[in-house]
Amino acid sequence: MVSGSGLLTALADRIDARILIFAAGLTGASACVYFNSYYNASKLFDQGRQDVEQGSESTGRATLAASIEKAEAIVDANPDSRWADDALRIIVQARLLREEWQEAVEASDRLRGYALTREDTAEAAGYLGIARLHLGDPAAADTLLSFSLAEEENNQRRSLLLYNRALAQARLGRVAEADGNLERVSKLSPDWVRPRIERVGLLVDAGYDTAAATVLAAIMTRNLADAEERTVVEMVQRLAETSPGMALLGLVEVESSALGRDSRATLVKFRGDLYLARGDVEQALADFEAVPSIAPQARTAVEAQVAAARLTLARSTSAEEIAPISERLELLMRQRARRLPDVMNLWHTLVRMQYWAERGGLAYLLAAEVARDVLGAPGLARTLLLSYAEEEPDSAWAPKALLAALELSDLDSASTATALDPGPEELRRRLRVDYRTSPYVQAVLGERPSDGTTFEELELELRRRLARLETLADEALMARRAEVLR
Repeated sequence: MVSGSGLLTALADRIDARILIFAAGLTGASACVYFNSYYNASKLFDQGRQDVEQGSESTGRATLAASIEKAEAIVDANPDSRWADDALRIIVQARLLREEWQEAVEASDRLRGYALTREDTAEAAGYLGIARLHLGDPAAADTLLSFSLAEEENNQRRSLLLYNRALAQARLGRVAEADGNLERVSKLSPDWVRPRIERVGLLVDAGYDTAAATVLAAIMTRNLADAEERTVVEMVQRLAETSPGMALLGLVEVESSALGRDSRATLVKFRGDLYLARGDVEQALADFEAVPSIAPQARTAVEAQVAAARLTLARSTSAEEIAPISERLELLMRQRARRLPDVMNLWHTLVRMQYWAERGGLAYLLAAEVARDVLGAPGLARTLLLSYAEEEPDSAWAPKALLAALELSDLDSASTATALDPGPEELRRRLRVDYRTSPYVQAVLGERPSDGTTFEELELELRRRLARLETLADEALMARRAEVLR
């Protein structure tokens, strides 16, 4: 809408002022009739404006259309009457609110024809400038709005004109002028949020990321309408595309902002994503874990808990860490999140892994594959591979497990060499000394198998055995799922 947070009220108050003036000077029956028509049109306009500003678009637009119809009847019946210009003010403002830009141009031109003073001409020019701006003519809009501003002394009405002139200047590439005007609007009308939001977008597009982050942080301290909150979230995401660090700066105190619960939760989750992207795992995890306490019933709370679970799993190094994470996901499913694919899929994965880890033997290899390839948890995968090699050192697949563990050693920065968790050098020694004749080791060294058995043959046999373990895990999963969802 043109006005945003009720700023068109500043122009509409001229209509109310005229009602009082004319009511005091009424004489004759016809005058009463015209006044009543004008009064009804103005009241319909005022109600429609309020509905639009409060978010009731459909109702507001219909009421504004009714006000236009009544006002046009006054002008058509007696275009030379003392109420014709005031009826045209209702028409042009209602057209602007209904975003009927061409019709607003025509009504503004008609209103300008009634002007008796330079102030009247400037008022009509302001309306015309707003309409021209939205019809894609920012140069004309800039000229018209500047002329209107030169004659306007009311601060709220100046705010509306400055705001639209700033939009025109931004489209003309005059970023510094546009930014200055938007800043002036915020000083004249500190409770009007839309210009501040528009300024953030302007600063982001111009590359002034630090200034954009500062303005964003200030916006979040104010009470915003739902649509404004959604726009703030979008602006934060836009800023993050060009400058994640500045987006983080703008979100430093988002938990204590005046935003609604859902918006705060969304932005804290988003901040966690930004921290994670730059490698600050601890901060990311703290944000993910904070979201459910902000908006426990929001879908974002579930998404944050899944993100926290995945992050915790990615850092895990033992199978014992799977169970408590699986239990938290199970609680989410019992409560309300059973239909969310992310929750269900991760829980399915963890139930299978728990089954394989508890079964041991070759099942460790299946669990390790999932940890490495699905969960992105090299430390956990490495532990499971070493567990298999430790449990079945004479198996034909023990060297395969050690080779895979060696490959993961560099990825698992948390791993340290101990008796139970050997370092890379010890793994290389075992492969070189204990498993030198393994087809897997020989294939890595580029040698032909010494006993005629190729690692491809071993792989085929391994997949056959693992397939059975996968089937058993699926059966265990189905039984557990039936119990949880009962």
